[in-house]
Amino acid sequence: ILSSTTNTTICFNQLPFSWNGQTYAAGGPHTVTLISASGCDSIATLNLNVNPNVTSTTNIAVCSNQVPYAWNGQVYLVAGTYAVTLSSSTGCDSTATLNLSISNVSTSTTTTSICSNLLPYSWNGQSYSLPGTYVVTLTGSNACDSVATLNLIVKPVTTSTTNTSICANQFPYSWNGQSYSSAGIYNVPLAGSNGCDSIATLNLLVKTVTTSTTSITTCSNQLPYSWNGQGYSTTGSYTVTLSGSNGCDSVATLNLVVNPVVNSATNASVCNNHLPYNWNAQAYNASGNYSVTLVSAGGCDSIARLNLTVNPVVSSITNITICSSELPFSWNGQTYSTAGAHAVTLTSYLGCDSVAKLNLTINQTAGKPTVTSPLVYCQHKPSIPLTAVATGNLIWYTTATGGIGSSTAPVPSTSNAGTFQYWVSQSSLGCESQRALIVVTVNPTPKLGADKSLRICFGGSANLNNLYNTAGLLVNWTFNQVAVVRPDSITIAGSYQLLAISSAGCSDTAIVDLVIQPQVIANAGNDGNAEYNAPYQLNGSGGIAYEWSPAGPLNNAHIANPIAILTSDTRFILEVKDDIGCADYDTVNIRVFKGPTFYVPTAFTPNGDGLNDIFRPTAVGIASMEYFRVFNRYGQLVYETSDILKGWDGTFKGKKQPIDNYVWTIKGIDRKGELKMMRGNVVLIR
Repeated sequence: ILSSTTNTTICFNQLPFSWNGQTYAAGGPHTVTLISASGCDSIATLNLNVNPNVTSTTNIAVCSNQVPYAWNGQVYLVAGTYAVTLSSSTGCDSTATLNLSISNVSTSTTTTSICSNLLPYSWNGQSYSLPGTYVVTLTGSNACDSVATLNLIVKPVTTSTTNTSICANQFPYSWNGQSYSSAGIYNVPLAGSNGCDSIATLNLLVKTVTTSTTSITTCSNQLPYSWNGQGYSTTGSYTVTLSGSNGCDSVATLNLVVNPVVNSATNASVCNNHLPYNWNAQAYNASGNYSVTLVSAGGCDSIARLNLTVNPVVSSITNITICSSELPFSWNGQTYSTAGAHAVTLTSYLGCDSVAKLNLTINQTAGKPTVTSPLVYCQHKPSIPLTAVATGNLIWYTTATGGIGSSTAPVPSTSNAGTFQYWVSQSSLGCESQRALIVVTVNPTPKLGADKSLRICFGGSANLNNLYNTAGLLVNWTFNQVAVVRPDSITIAGSYQLLAISSAGCSDTAIVDLVIQPQVIANAGNDGNAEYNAPYQLNGSGGIAYEWSPAGPLNNAHIANPIAILTSDTRFILEVKDDIGCADYDTVNIRVFKGPTFYVPTAFTPNGDGLNDIFRPTAVGIASMEYFRVFNRYGQLVYETSDILKGWDGTFKGKKQPIDNYVWTIKGIDRKGELKMMRGNVVLIR
């Protein structure tokens, strides 16, 4: 067998590889069996080695000022992805890829205007003191150059000076938003039109304001007084503002004193018997107004006036009428006790003689009226007007002196007890007499109080004497206008009248209506049978208040129908009261049996003697009875009832039944709801 081995190396991109009529897509040893020329098997082995194609990627970032960029013998001007095929060391293709990115070189320009007083100006770590254009190269955020340009403009700071003169009275002076109160040099920083400081200087000069004062005295009749083109008519200080030589105010003051033209008036009164009247070296003989002109101490006119009154010597006549009780009569300092004409010479209120004449008339004053005093009344009783006997007109008073009188006689009031005084006088010819006293005594009336209503119990009595306080009074009780003999013990219903009289004879009455309560009849209910130690209801009636005794077995001893729980026969006493406490009593006997059951007698005697005449069961603890039946010896039903309280009287169809033995049956429901049926015999005995 022939064999051969072929070692071959190819590149990956030369696959598939064809060998001996076969194609191979991967490297490795491959064997084929062939037929040699001699007709024998020939085993050929191919060791195929496949070299890979090499690839690479290069990422490059450059700045725009570094273009063109050279790579693998090529130059590149723009960013992008570029591939070239090369020959690797194994002789196979090698594909290289370039990812080229180009970053721009950035530029910036800054234009800045600043004021000269802000120099030097700092920019990108440099200081600049002059205007101009400045360029610096920096490294940008993309690591490429960044060219920054500064255009620096410097603006000047301006100054100004203002020279101002003002008058002293023009303070405060306002300049550039400030107020100034004195002369001086002032600087203020302002904002100029270019935005920079503008230093303004104020040179402030102050000119004085001049003043002058003029004092003038003049007379009122020389007014108005003219000064500085103005006229003045009253005393006072006046100020005018003029313009001084320096252009400022000149304040001139006038102190003006105006002396009046003195006027005087003399009022003189003289009696005509004292003329002529001398005044300021002149003589005057008649009433009138006179004047002279003089010079006053102030140098002004003084006008003196005389008002002269010449009073005559006067006379008067007085006619007076008085009462004799008013004597002596006083007139002009004299007293007179007789009628007639009287004269005196006086000095009049004007100071002249006054001859006064009095014609005096005297009327006789009457005596006191005749009165009845004292007068006595009882309190609250009617009274009549007061009376008096007189020859003139009566005048009534409530005071001994003074006050205003009345022609109407007063009616004494009896509302209050006490002593009261009245006075009366009489008047004739205008003369009033002395007052006469009338004493009115009002004695107190007994005060028994309101009428009363009295209720007593049936069969009881009432004591009227305890109803009113009649101490010290005369007392009289009547019934139907008949005197009551025993007011301390009355038993008849009706109206009783009390008359009480004081020692002064004043009285009061009162009425007492006596009502007798209906008779209270207590009812403790029928005697009954109770179950041992089981609830049993008592049934009381007859009143509105109840009291059971003994109270121990009861749930409430103060109600009409209490519940009793008994263990032995008990007799209860019931007290019943009405609304005013009237009482009655009753008793009830309760027998106690074991139960619940029916207790049925074994014999009865219906002979009409009232003892054991009725044959009935005794129900203990039974709520209801359906039937109670009695049969004779022949089984005939002779009696039936469902009423638990009823029984057989020993008759049938109206006929008395013979002495014999009878059968009974009973059916009922006990208090527990259980059916109770019983059967037995009873002997009828006559």
